[in-house]
Amino acid sequence: MSMLKFLLEIVIVCAFGVVVYLFTRMLPRIDDAHIASKEEKMKGDALSVYLEKIDEWLTIMFEKFLRRVKVWILRLDNLVNEQLNKFKKEPQKKRQFTEENEHGKDEDEKDGEGKDSDED
Repeated sequence: MSMLKFLLEIVIVCAFGVVVYLFTRMLPRIDDAHIASKEEKMKGDALSVYLEKIDEWLTIMFEKFLRRVKVWILRLDNLVNEQLNKFKKEPQKKRQFTEENEHGKDEDEKDGEGKDSDED
């Protein structure tokens, strides 16, 4: 049970990380016009280059992940469809349990044997 709790905590933390990432992407970009000196402007530009590269890389990885998930879902869909088609093609069988299945003989056979032995 503790392993299940641990896995659920990991999922919750990862989901929170995704929410924070999406929230920060939606924030408006800071305008560089308010930076007064060239040194501060150069420092901000150098950092933004790396952040843009990271953002581009994350976008590419997220797109690849979504494509792979789509393929897994389609494979699962095909598997389910194959199983449904097998059920349709199989002849309809009686799926009721009788006492014959449970005890080896049917109730009618037991009654019939008893009547035959009484008549002799």
